[in-house]
Amino acid sequence: MSIKTAFITFAAVLAFAGIAGAWGFSDALSLVGSSSADPDAFLARAQLAESLIDKSSDSLFKAVASKEEQAKMEELQKKLNETTDNKEKNALRHQITESETATIEKNANDKEVQAQAKNWDEKKKKQVASAFFNFSLGALQAALLVPEGTSIAKSIAGNPVNAARLALKIGSVYDSVKALGGILGNSAKVIGALKTLMSAANIEVKTPASATEKQVEASGEL
Repeated sequence: MSIKTAFITFAAVLAFAGIAGAWGFSDALSLVGSSSADPDAFLARAQLAESLIDKSSDSLFKAVASKEEQAKMEELQKKLNETTDNKEKNALRHQITESETATIEKNANDKEVQAQAKNWDEKKKKQVASAFFNFSLGALQAALLVPEGTSIAKSIAGNPVNAARLALKIGSVYDSVKALGGILGNSAKVIGALKTLMSAANIEVKTPASATEKQVEASGEL
């Protein structure tokens, strides 16, 4: 990871942390434990956090996106499903999540969409509330994982024996840190926009008290 990329990644973490207190995340962000220096354990938790964000952003996108926006995303999803190259799959998956979160932020701030949300049935409102909680949880986990992953990679790289033995692991850890940092870059604005939308639709806003909370299981699809 370059110095510029590392700076941008940490800037995203700091931006998230700076706004987190307003959402009731301040206590949760103080629960950062010491790094275990276990790259496999880190990568497993990072994958779970990314999966949580991917799934919840997909649900939120479907709730607020227009038919045209959903059609475009379905084309990208089809391309992802047809791709066999892992590197290209990861790039497409990140592209989909970034596109969906950008649309969520834009539409959640739209007065017309907010007015429509008032007429959602209770089932849809509950699903949106669950997806919002899970997205917030994933973002919170990402905020903790980014500095941890950076610390692990630096720790391994600082030991010549480990650096040679775990060269591929270092690359995977840095790739994961970059991906999580990219997610964090826009998560603060997305969560803020969703809170506005949910308030307009009289949907109760619940945020995780810590990164160790369990995700909310949503019934059915939007």
